[in-house]
Formats: sequence, C-alpha cells, structure tokens
Amino acid sequence: MQTTNQYPLQLTVLTPTRRLVESAGCKAVHFPSAQGILGVLPEHTDLVCALGTGVVYFDSENSTSFLTISGGVAQISGKSVTLLADAAEEAASIDVGRAQRALEKARERLIGKADAQSPDQVHEAAAAESRALARIEAATLHASGR
Repeated sequence: MQTTNQYPLQLTVLTPTRRLVESAGCKAVHFPSAQGILGVLPEHTDLVCALGTGVVYFDSENSTSFLTISGGVAQISGKSVTLLADAAEEAASIDVGRAQRALEKARERLIGKADAQSPDQVHEAAAAESRALARIEAATLHASGR
C-alpha cells in the first residue's frame, strides 16, 4: 500500500522470525511502550523507545487493524514507524480459548504458593498474565470489527 496525503505513515512490524506488517499506509498508530500507550500521528517527533506488552492498533483506509506485541524496540523517524518486537501476533490468528487457558494458568501461578516463588517467577507469571490479557483484548477488538 502506498502512502498518500490521507495515509502518510509507514508502519513496519517485525519479530526475530517474521514480518507481520510491512509499509501499510496509516493515518495513526498506537502501541504499548514501556512507559504507557503511545499514539503516533503524522509529523510526530523522532523517537526510539522500549516496547511494552499490549495491543497495537493502526488506522488505514476504512479499517482499524489489531495485533499484540511483547517487548522490543520502537523507532519513529519521519513518516516511518518501526516496531521491532520480541513477539507479536495478528489478532485474526489468536485462539481465544488458548489465551483464556494461559490467563488462568498465569493467575494460578500468581496466587498459588506466592511465598515460595522467587521474584523472577512472580515477574514471569505477571508477564504471562499481561500477554494473555493483550491477546484476548486484541481478538475481541478484531471480532467486534472496531
């Protein structure tokens, strides 16, 4: 898709193993940074930041698309937004049942034997919970056609 005056942003989403989005002409991109949700509109200042875990959504033509990301780096430069994610998944491919089971398992790990867990184990369980919640949210948004 070519950029136009109406859709001037180029979005690229990459993981270590594949490209999820490449050069989609967008009018806005929203993604989770390590400090919170970041919205990018045309003429955004150049920026490099750490990615968080959550839902990415971008407006192109007459639709909004959703995917999840977890960790990595974002670079905004000129009319280009590049998300180099540790992990990412398109909302349309998310198995909600599997995400629900992962959420339940993460929550069980968080509340079960909390005293016996190391800080790293608690952190990993909380990260798994965040990833599962993001997957469920993205799939729900995609299914609702927002």
